[in-house]
Amino acid sequence: MSDRKSSGGAFLIAAFAMIPLLLVASCVSEGHAGSAAAKASAGTETTSQPSHATYSCGPRGTLTVDNFRTSVKLVDPEGESVDLPASPAAQQSRYGETPYALVLDGKEALYMKSGKEPVTCNR
Repeated sequence: MSDRKSSGGAFLIAAFAMIPLLLVASCVSEGHAGSAAAKASAGTETTSQPSHATYSCGPRGTLTVDNFRTSVKLVDPEGESVDLPASPAAQQSRYGETPYALVLDGKEALYMKSGKEPVTCNR
């Protein structure tokens, strides 16, 4: 009889030990596990950005980006020239300074200007 109690107790201990593992595993979403942001944060970014690129923004025109890694110089679809620092400074895909922001992700650029609709452009 004591063998049954000890094996049941061991089962309960093992079951309770698995609860934290299940909770942690449920926090990882499959949809985001392979995203560019997840790869970049893990240090395995697959697509580096060219030092000069022109992005097509559809009917809105083009976005030209000169990428210096710690900053970018761009000419937006309206023809305005803008210099933006990396934000935060330690990374190489997000640039911004009020009222502008630029996010580079693979062959896609998301350009935002305060008061205007954000525009997604592709190279």
